[in-house]
Amino acid sequence: MSSRTPKRQRTGGLPSFGAPSDADAPSAQYNNPSSFASSTRNLATSTTPTLATLCARVFASEFIRLRADEEIWSRISAQLKILPDVLIPKIFAMLQTSCPTYLAHEVIVTHFLRGPSIILHKDLPGVKQRTISDIARFNPGVRELQLINFDDIPDRIFATLIRNLRNLRTLVLRGCAKVGAETMRAVAETSRDLVTLNLNYTSVTPASLAAVVRSCLNLEVLKLAGIQNWTDATISNFYTALPEGFQLPALHTLKLRQTALSDAALSPVLHLCPSLRRLDLSFTLVRRPPQLLAESRIPPLEKLSLTSTVTSPADLVAVVNLLPELRTLALGALGASRGSRASIANTSAMTINDDALHALTMVLEQSVHIENINLVGNAKLGSTSRADGALSEFIAAVGRRCKKLNLAGIHSLRSSDLVGLVPTEASGVSPLETLILNNTGIDDEAGLYLAACPHLRTLAVAGTKMTSEGLFQVIDSCPKLENLDLTSCRGIRVVDRRRFFEVWEEARS
Repeated sequence: MSSRTPKRQRTGGLPSFGAPSDADAPSAQYNNPSSFASSTRNLATSTTPTLATLCARVFASEFIRLRADEEIWSRISAQLKILPDVLIPKIFAMLQTSCPTYLAHEVIVTHFLRGPSIILHKDLPGVKQRTISDIARFNPGVRELQLINFDDIPDRIFATLIRNLRNLRTLVLRGCAKVGAETMRAVAETSRDLVTLNLNYTSVTPASLAAVVRSCLNLEVLKLAGIQNWTDATISNFYTALPEGFQLPALHTLKLRQTALSDAALSPVLHLCPSLRRLDLSFTLVRRPPQLLAESRIPPLEKLSLTSTVTSPADLVAVVNLLPELRTLALGALGASRGSRASIANTSAMTINDDALHALTMVLEQSVHIENINLVGNAKLGSTSRADGALSEFIAAVGRRCKKLNLAGIHSLRSSDLVGLVPTEASGVSPLETLILNNTGIDDEAGLYLAACPHLRTLAVAGTKMTSEGLFQVIDSCPKLENLDLTSCRGIRVVDRRRFFEVWEEARS
């Protein structure tokens, strides 16, 4: 395989915002590569799987053969019916991965609508509207229910189902676009012990949610991302439906990502959450986070997401100063107008530059708990030509201390900026486990510095100049590495990108 430096990859825009595993915000993704090329390998575990887990794996791998033999399947069916309920969700999850097209509606309702949790995705071919309706008949005591991306099922179907489920603690209806007022009335009537509620990308109105929060005082997690009807004008109906002095004392996680809410509307919401610890305001109209948090009097957050907001550099430093317990900080594409393509493509719209990053680095150096930082898409960063520029300083002082670091879409990032990853007597070995460097200016020189991070598990270098020469030394030195994103890496043959760990093994032999 050639190790010559390829021509610069032309990406035509920014990479997806947020961590690669964040599938929760499809409209927050931009210019995803047309052919995703991720190479993975299964590493030996340090613990021995239980006998039940081993048996479940064998069953999942042999399911198609067993299902094809009527006599054998008759015996298997009888045995499935006497399995403990707690094992059913694990087996069902394995089957969804190994042979989803063989899980017909009849098989699902007969054998797999049991256990403490039920998780169904629209992309599972055997799941129909009647499958969802049958949940209450086969498992009325289910405690965790996740129904994901059923955007064509009407509100009344979900409402009828939930009215017959009285033990729910977790309810996820993410991407069920027609979920609305009728379902919310059902939740308020029958799910008073609810702890987690995910309504991302539904049609729930602020007014219809008010009845739910009044009834579900034990709520700890509430997710409302991507609901278009949550605006400053409509949220007033939420407040007026609540009694004076009402609060959600147990709520510690609130997600309002991709809603059209400004500071004026957000302030009363935060007043309801005296125990809040994790807050996502990405892609909203928030402008003054320090003032907002100070007025709400919530305790110091451990997670704050402000991606694609117009937060100023000064306010950014001020808000981090208010959060001594901070562990996760997401600051992608600051200055972009709620993620609009025109704004993101306009580099001048970005508000965080090298001077701002320098000031932020000084504050984060004092943050002893920080472990996850996302700076994706801040295209002004790295504009200085000094060897000790802001990016290099940030990585050496803060980035190397994180477990997760996302620097994708920072086109001026160079391999030399990663030198701070190399351990010194004072710094020790970096704990980095996930490092995202997609669409940056790194090349094979980066391999030397990445190889100094032995705890790496996930490395994304899509659209960079890295070749097998640089990546081989990373794999040689990082025994825990199991995920490599090599999409659009021109220095790697297309046929090798999905099997790069095998290519490395072949090169060693």
